[in-house]
This record gives sequence, C-alpha cells and structure tokens, in this order.
Amino acid sequence: MRHLTADELVTLGERFGIDVDADRAADLTGTVNAMLDDLDALDDLAIVEDAPSPTGADPGARTWADPTDDPHGAVAADCSVPPSATGHLDGTAVGIKDVIAVAGVPMRCGSATMRGFVPTTDATVVDRLRAAGAAITAKTACDEFAGSARGTTGHGAPITNPHDDGRTAGGSSGGSAAAVASGRVDAALGTDTGGSVRIPASFCGVVGYKPTYGLVPLTGVVENTYTQDHVGTFTNTLDDAAALVAAMAGADESDPASLAAAGRPGYRVGGYRDAVANPPAPADLRIGVLAEGTGEGVADRVEERTDAAVDALEDAGADVRTVSVPSFHDARPIKNALSFTELATHWRDGAAPYRRGGVDETLQTGFARARAAASGELSDFYTSKLLAGAQVVDAHDGRPYVRAQAARERLREAFEDALDGVDALLLPTMPDVAPRIDSVGEWAYDYARNTRAANVTRLPAVTVPNGTAAGLPVGLQLLGSAFDDARLLSVAAGVVATV
Repeated sequence: MRHLTADELVTLGERFGIDVDADRAADLTGTVNAMLDDLDALDDLAIVEDAPSPTGADPGARTWADPTDDPHGAVAADCSVPPSATGHLDGTAVGIKDVIAVAGVPMRCGSATMRGFVPTTDATVVDRLRAAGAAITAKTACDEFAGSARGTTGHGAPITNPHDDGRTAGGSSGGSAAAVASGRVDAALGTDTGGSVRIPASFCGVVGYKPTYGLVPLTGVVENTYTQDHVGTFTNTLDDAAALVAAMAGADESDPASLAAAGRPGYRVGGYRDAVANPPAPADLRIGVLAEGTGEGVADRVEERTDAAVDALEDAGADVRTVSVPSFHDARPIKNALSFTELATHWRDGAAPYRRGGVDETLQTGFARARAAASGELSDFYTSKLLAGAQVVDAHDGRPYVRAQAARERLREAFEDALDGVDALLLPTMPDVAPRIDSVGEWAYDYARNTRAANVTRLPAVTVPNGTAAGLPVGLQLLGSAFDDARLLSVAAGVVATV
C-alpha cells in the first residue's frame, strides 16, 4: 500500500477524530507505513481472477441481453439462468432486483456508475431459488442503489405503473412490481429498507411480502442500510409468496444477520406453504386495527377502502379491535438517522463489509470503483442522502445513530405489546394511490408513512390488494410478530378470502 507522509497522517487523523499533531505524526509515520506494508500480503490471499464459477450451474449456460420489449421500464436485463435442480418452484420464471447478484449477468444497481460490473457468484437467495426449480429470466429495474421510493431515480426511464403509464410504479423495487403486475415474470424478488417491496406492490396491485429481519439471507445483496435491509417477494398470490420464502428462508453462514436471527428466542423457519393453504376461518381471526395507520396524511379514498375491509371482517365474525402505538410516527426520524448514517459510512468506505460477512470481493471492488468514478453521475436524491449521513457522522460524532438504535428497540417493544392478543396489525399500506410521475418529487407525499416501522422494528409485514380507488390499486398491510411469518401469511390468506 502507498506510504503516507506526516502531513497526510495529520489530515487522516482529523477526518477520523484521532488527535495527531504535526510533531507526533512525524514520529508515527514510520510505524504506520510499516503496518500498511504488512497488508500487502493480502494481495496473494484473495485473487479476484480465481473467483469460483457461478453457483450451481455451468456459467456457459447463462445468457443475457438488453430488453427489447419493456413498455414500463421494468427490466434492466433479460436473462436465461436455468434451475440447478428440480423442486416445488419448477416452471416458475423469476425476476431479480438489480441489486441482487446473479452471476454472469450485469448488475447496475439502477446507477450509471455501475455500468460494466458483472458479479461472479449468485446471491444466496438466487442459489436457493434455482435449487428449488426456479429459472431466473430478468434482472428488474430499480431506483439508484435502492435509495428511493419514487421509481424515478434509477438510470434510464422512469418505471411506470402497468395500471396507468402516467403514474409511478413506486420504488425502490418498482421494476419487480411492474414485471409481476404486467405478467413479464411469474414472481420477483426485491429489497425493502423502508417499504421498497410493499410500496410498489401496493401501487401495482400485487402481493408484497417483507420477512422478519434475518430470516432470508442478505449474502450477495448490495447494501443500502444493512440493519434494515430485507429481501422480499412480489407475487400474484400468497401461495406463491409462501413458495418463494419456503425456498429462501434459513440461516446462511456467510450472513451474520441471518446467523444472529437464528440465535434469537422464537426463531422459526418453515411451514409457510401449509399455513397459507390452511388459513383461519373468519371467526378465528383476531385483527388489531392500528389507529395511527390512518388520519392525517392518509387520503380519504384509501381510508374508505381500509374501512370497507374492516367492515367485511367484522361482518364475517372476525374479532376486530382498535389498537394504538403512540410512538408509531417516531419511526421516521429513527429510520432516517439509521439509514443516512449507515449509507454514508458504507459509501465512504467503498462497501467494505465491516458490519457483515459474505461479500464477494468482486462486488466490493466493483462498488468501490463505481464510487471513485461517480463524480456528477449520482442522482440529486441519492447524493443528498449521502451528504445528510456525512453530516451526522462528521459534525455530530454519530450520536444521532446511537440514539436511534436505542429508540428502535423501544419502538419494537411497543409494537410487540400491541400485537399481544391479536394475530396481526392492520393498516393501509400507502397513504394514497400511485402519484403521477410529474409529481413524485413532492415531499408532501410520505411514501413510507405506514411501511417504515416494520423495517425499524424488523417485524414481518405483507401487503395484499384491497380493491381500487380512482381506478388504481389500493393495498392493505398486515404486520406480525418476529419470526411468526407463517402465521402472518396464513392470517393474510384468511383476510384476503374474507374481504
């Protein structure tokens, strides 16, 4: 590694809060440079050119091409990645959000800065889907580095809504939602850090499921906010959602988040397909309607659809009660403090996986090179998030992040208390129907108003279609207890059958 001068050491100390004056730097320079020399040996320990072949298949069997028929801007690349075995997903064509690695297929992460990057290994979720019989047929478009809910910040054209091309599909996993809603794929994967699966699923009228944090591994997924990132599913039915999670769920030794989850009390894996196939009767449903899910910021037409669903449940004999989480809206500053800080430090450090393992060296190297070459090419929205996070770290010594971590635990406890005695919490997924593309930048529309709390608390959540308003889909969201994913999906199936 390049040696540092004394002046560079002083500057480095200032950036990282290490007290080093010029005299002391002169004394330390030799030692620091000797330490850096030791690290040169790493070049012989991890050689990118010797990376393993794509998991589970001959890489020569994989092909890709730029999309030729993509009316909604939903597809980043068409591809043909066959199953590696037979299983319960035989015959299922799956789209993969373009922040999830598929070996041999370009991964642009919705950003011009990542052009030319091709992963050498599959993400764990891709490997597991293929082992269950699924074929990967598309990489789906997304907002830049999965950093927006708008569906308009990714490189290229906006992702438009199949129900109205003048409106957004939502984000950041809008391509996955639009691809499923338009029939381009049978199912798709997305990532969800503040609602990025449930938001576009609601806008596009499909089922969007975000599992408990750590249930589905993040290995091979480009980091947005690691402590809130989730891989989720887009499907037309809850049966299909259960089939996907059945293939993907379970600890991965390369992902510390999934290993930590597996060690938590109450950790459970499996039973999803049976749970959805045998939903509770209406009289056996216990639903808590979250009071804070409606009111200011939620359109009357969405409240009307939610009220209609609640009325149908009550008429069918379900036990429906109102519950409250007074700290519900605290999720916004908590989520933003965590996201901005983790995003900025991740970017600053070139995606070095300090908080996680299981990162393919080519992925980290590709990200670091993109960051170095990103001058002027990042969207204004993503750049603003990076700068906000940098200010939190540099000017406030990271204190807001520490407070946010403590506050998130209190919010999680409040939600678990609200879930005591009910099967799930119910609230509208989105505050309104999909906005027009020419108005998506308006801050008055809080896309993640009702979705971010599930990421902060890391509880499972699912959105299901709940009719239409003004001719556009409306979603109904259900939240469950940690690792009670099978029960949540079963309850959701019972609700869908009733409303």
